[in-house]
Amino acid sequence: MPRPSRWSEIVAAASEEFRDRGYENATLESIGARVGILKGSIYNYVASKEELLLAVVEEPARQLLAELERLRSSSGRPVAVRLRELIRMQVRIFADCHPAAFVYLQHLGRMPSHRFAEFREMDEQYMDALEALLAEGVRTGELALAGEPRTAAYVVVGTLGWMQHWFVPRGPEADRELADQLFAQVLGGLVAGSGMLGISRSFGGGDGS
Repeated sequence: MPRPSRWSEIVAAASEEFRDRGYENATLESIGARVGILKGSIYNYVASKEELLLAVVEEPARQLLAELERLRSSSGRPVAVRLRELIRMQVRIFADCHPAAFVYLQHLGRMPSHRFAEFREMDEQYMDALEALLAEGVRTGELALAGEPRTAAYVVVGTLGWMQHWFVPRGPEADRELADQLFAQVLGGLVAGSGMLGISRSFGGGDGS
C-alpha cells in the first residue's frame, strides 16, 4: 500500500501536471519532479500514467454522483430550488477538487480504456437527471424552455463546464456567490426561453432584415 502522505502529494501533482500540460504531454518523470521524487519511485504507487489519471478523476466523479443521488431523492421541492443546489454543488466540487475536477472534464470520453467506462456512465446519469429535472419544471409550469429539455440541459452543462477555462477558487463565500450568479443567469433563460424564442423569430430572416 502506498504511504498516504506521499500518495496524496502525487495525486495533487498529477492534477496540476495534467491540467497544465494535458494528459498526452504529461510524464511520470515531470509529475515526480513536482513532488521531489524520481520517476522510478512513482512505480511504487501506480503502474502507469493512465492509472494515475484514474486516481485523479475518481474523487470529483464520486462526489458528483453522491450529490446527484441526494438531489434525486429530494423530489417535491420546486425545480428552481433543486437547480440552484445543483449549481452550488457543482461549483463547490470544482473548488474542493481543483484542478482535478477540470482534468475530469477535459478527459472524460477521450480515454478508450474500459476502466473509464464507469465515469462515462456517471456522466450520462448526470445528463439524464438534469434533463428530467428540467422536464419536470416544464410540466409544473415553472420553466418555459426554448426547446427540448435535453437541449436546455446541454446549455446548463456547457455553462458550468466552461468554468474550467476561467474559474479559480476564492473561498466558500465568494464561490457560493458566484454559483448564485450563474444560477440567476441560467434560470433567466430557462424561465423566459420560449418568450425569447418568439422574439428571435419576430426578427425575420437570418440576414438581419
